[in-house]
Amino acid sequence: MQYIIYARKSSESSERQIQSIDDQVNFFKKLAKEKDLDIIEIFSESKSAKAPGRPIFNKMIDFIETGKAQGILCWKLDRLTRNPVDEGKLKWMLQNKIIKQIKTVDRDFNPEDNVVFASIEFGMANQYIRDLSKNVKRGIKSKLEKGVWPNYAPIGYLNKDKKIIVDKEKSKYIRRAFELYIKGNISIKEIANTLFEEGFRSKAGYKYHKSKIHKILRNPFYYGVMFVQEEYYAGTHQPIISKRLFDETQRVLTGKNRTKRKKHSFAFRGFLYCEECGCLLTATTKKGYNYYYCTNGKGDCEEHKRYLREEKVENILADSLDELKINPEMIEIIYQSAKEKKDLKKDYRQEALNTLENKLNLVATKQERLLEGVLLGTYFQRSLQAKN
Repeated sequence: MQYIIYARKSSESSERQIQSIDDQVNFFKKLAKEKDLDIIEIFSESKSAKAPGRPIFNKMIDFIETGKAQGILCWKLDRLTRNPVDEGKLKWMLQNKIIKQIKTVDRDFNPEDNVVFASIEFGMANQYIRDLSKNVKRGIKSKLEKGVWPNYAPIGYLNKDKKIIVDKEKSKYIRRAFELYIKGNISIKEIANTLFEEGFRSKAGYKYHKSKIHKILRNPFYYGVMFVQEEYYAGTHQPIISKRLFDETQRVLTGKNRTKRKKHSFAFRGFLYCEECGCLLTATTKKGYNYYYCTNGKGDCEEHKRYLREEKVENILADSLDELKINPEMIEIIYQSAKEKKDLKKDYRQEALNTLENKLNLVATKQERLLEGVLLGTYFQRSLQAKN
């Protein structure tokens, strides 16, 4: 009888969880030598057996069905399969003597054996994977309920010591993306370009395109809430933005607060109302002059037929401002608020500049080391040629 060795470990498992592939192969090579077994092929793969469709497993089945081998050497039956589809295939081949023997470290399975024994082991392997899936899902849900994120941290955060911490370098770009978008007059593609110019890049140095920026803008994780499987969980991680900023962004994304691009700029459009009907005044340009007039939104105002030159509007507003008095304390509050906002923008620009400079310095250092390596290699090569 000619045998093949089939060795497998789950791609997600560590070397300590299951006997490694090399150990499995070495064990059966030694066993074959002791028992004088004829091994003609070795099949090995690192892939979970919980679902059908393993390429190496299917290749092994084809190999046996063509009559090139009649026996399988494997560590345990759960190395062959953990799903009922592949299980049925193997059991059918065994019962019809296409496979004449499956030899494991514990026992042999032959065509004449009671099928119950193989079915029990296959069933235990299948149940194990089902229980494992349930336990993993239960563990993930338990973590979420405690406010712990169980996966890789989103852009703007880092995984450290089993916790999610703010990435100081990238978090400022996340906040910037939200702040740019709520203005309503800039596209996601333009935001992606702007952030790239300001230094927002992937670990490999690539640009985050609009699909990634859109995903960021839709993710509630950035204001402290985790959304998984249509459920919301309060996270314990530090938010990067406020909920108010996130909500405003969602309104813009859904078009409920989207400002249309202005083809013409009128200084007072959107601020003036008709004295007769209370509707907004709109504006138009005729023969190089700007005029304001009533929109007649209620349909019964005659004032919309009359036009008011922008220069006259300026004079009226200037006269009104002469009579306007503002509390000095309020002026100071407005001043301090504007100053603080300006300082924040200045800090962001400086941080973005520092990030770009650091990356440029890193590239320059790598180039210098590469050049040194090339020159050193050339030197040694010439030295060897001179000796020869």
